[in-house]
Amino acid sequence: MNNATAAHPLLFEMPLLPLAQASFQVDLDSARLLLILLALGGYWGFQQGFRNMITITLWTIIAYLTTVQGGNIVVEILNRFWVNGPRLAAFALGRPVTEAPALDALITTDFQVPLFFRIVMFTVLVLLGFFFDRAATWRGAPREPLAKPLGFFAGVLVLQLWTNAAVVFWETFREQGGTLGGPVAQVLNTLPNVSNFLTSLIVIFFLVLMVLIVFNFPKVWKGDAGGGGGGGGGKR
Repeated sequence: MNNATAAHPLLFEMPLLPLAQASFQVDLDSARLLLILLALGGYWGFQQGFRNMITITLWTIIAYLTTVQGGNIVVEILNRFWVNGPRLAAFALGRPVTEAPALDALITTDFQVPLFFRIVMFTVLVLLGFFFDRAATWRGAPREPLAKPLGFFAGVLVLQLWTNAAVVFWETFREQGGTLGGPVAQVLNTLPNVSNFLTSLIVIFFLVLMVLIVFNFPKVWKGDAGGGGGGGGGKR
C-alpha cells in the first residue's frame, strides 16, 4: 500500500489486465456510483443481446478514441484541411500552389472551442451509432446461448465509455479554468477516471467480435428476412 492509499483509507488500488499495465485508485463512494451506472448498462445490453449492441458499441469506441483518448486530433486535422484549403483548390484547378494564401485556423486552440467541439463530436458519433444500428445487417433476437451475456458486457463497455468521456471532458474543463456547481458537478467530481482500464475492455471487445466473425460468420451477417418463396403454380 502506498502513501496515498494509507492516508485515505477509503481508497483501494485495482490492478488491471496486463494489456493496460497500470493501476488506478477508486474511492468507495465513486465505485458504488460507477457500479450502479454499469449495472444499468449491463441490464440494457443483456436485454438487447450482443447482436443489437455491436453497432452502438463500435460507434461509441470510435467516438471515444477520436474525441476523448485522441484529444485534439480531430481539431488539428480539420484545421490543417482548412488552412491548406486554398492550396488544395489551386492544385485541383492546375494553378500555382505557392500563390494560394494560407487561411487562419478554423478552430482556435483556446479553451472553449476545442472542448466544446470534442463534446459535440462525441455526441454526434454516438447518435450516428444509434441511427445506423436500426438498419444493421447483424441485428436479430438474442437466441444464441451467449447472446445475452455478451450483450451484458457490451452494455457495460458502452456505459463505461460514456461515463469516462464525461469525466475526461469535465477534468479538461476544470484544468482550463472552467467552473460549474450543482448536482452535475458533484456527480462528475465523484466518478473516477478509468482511462487505462478501458484500453483492456476495448481490446477484449474486438477479440470477442473477431472470434464471432471467424467461427460464426454466416450467422453474424444473417439478415432477419428469410429467403423468398417460390412462385405459385400457373393458372389453368
